[in-house]
Amino acid sequence: MSVKIVIVGAGPGGITVANRLAFLAPEDWQIIVVSASRHFTFQTGWLKVALGQENPQRLKKPLTNLLQPRVTLRLCLCRGIDVTKRMVVLDGGRLEYDFLVLATGCVPNPSMVDGLQEGALHFHDEAAALRLREVLSQFEGGRIVVGVGGFPYKCPPSPIEFTCLLHEYLVKRGIRSRTELVYATPLPRVFHMEPLVPIFEERFDEEGIVAATFFTLERMEPDQKKAISMDGQELTADLFVLVPPHQGAEMVRTNGLGDPKGYLNVDRTTLKVVGLERVYALGDGTNLPTPKALTAAQKQGQVVADNLLAESQGRELRSYNGQVGCLIEVGNGLATLAIFDYDNPPRPPKPTTDLFRAKRKLQNFVLQSLRLPV
Repeated sequence: MSVKIVIVGAGPGGITVANRLAFLAPEDWQIIVVSASRHFTFQTGWLKVALGQENPQRLKKPLTNLLQPRVTLRLCLCRGIDVTKRMVVLDGGRLEYDFLVLATGCVPNPSMVDGLQEGALHFHDEAAALRLREVLSQFEGGRIVVGVGGFPYKCPPSPIEFTCLLHEYLVKRGIRSRTELVYATPLPRVFHMEPLVPIFEERFDEEGIVAATFFTLERMEPDQKKAISMDGQELTADLFVLVPPHQGAEMVRTNGLGDPKGYLNVDRTTLKVVGLERVYALGDGTNLPTPKALTAAQKQGQVVADNLLAESQGRELRSYNGQVGCLIEVGNGLATLAIFDYDNPPRPPKPTTDLFRAKRKLQNFVLQSLRLPV
């Protein structure tokens, strides 16, 4: 029986679902990916762009080079979904489906915090990373506060990783001795996963980075170069680099498919959207209790593809166990590795140069695993 699968979004999760189905699904299945962009973007690289260590164009790959020939790519915006008619509303048309996969992602939105747009920079999209690169190139010393401007956001270790690499950047420019580096977080310690805390705290101690904990940002006062927390603490700086809170896709928000921030309510094991028939979701645009990370989306994509096959054939669904893996650079040519799932916390090894080299090869590995997710 012919089945039409429509996948909205062409990030790592959407591509994984499409390509895995291209290998495993019956020949009469139609697999359609809807994307507003012609390119897949390796978003974890924006951090390196901000530090002048990466070319933005190298982070973008044509989707036609990543999707299997069997997959049909529709380049257009998705405006809405009619779940009763099993129909996706696109720019200039409609697309019926038998099963729908939402891989709609999330985006940074500094406007969610008063003054954050004007008072701080960040590195979580291309324009922001390029702007930060320009400002850092002109920075000659003073106080820099790096940290978390709000939750949730992509890649939880990214502000810590950026802080460690910013230390190296300032050393290479010969201005670290003239710069005070502060890391601000709402958490009681520098990170929420206890096994990683000693590694990060050791790096901060070695590099002279001061941690400002329990700092939950309420607002910025750009004219005063000041950040104010919800309990009245104040931080001043010559430059703020604060990761803004992220929100789900506009289509999800405006169509009432998710919560007020645009995140889809998803069953944590089956990855089906709660309350909607024949609709699955994965990746950064969900409320899953996993980090919003590339490897999480890939693992979820494998489960979604398998469950589409299982549900269509009346078989028992596969369970997602929450598995995520992250390579984290901590400076000085060192990196550590965190692998964990719903039931097992990470057991990160001592940072090594081998893991650093693996991190530097990550983009090529990811691209290959996206093409062949079996």
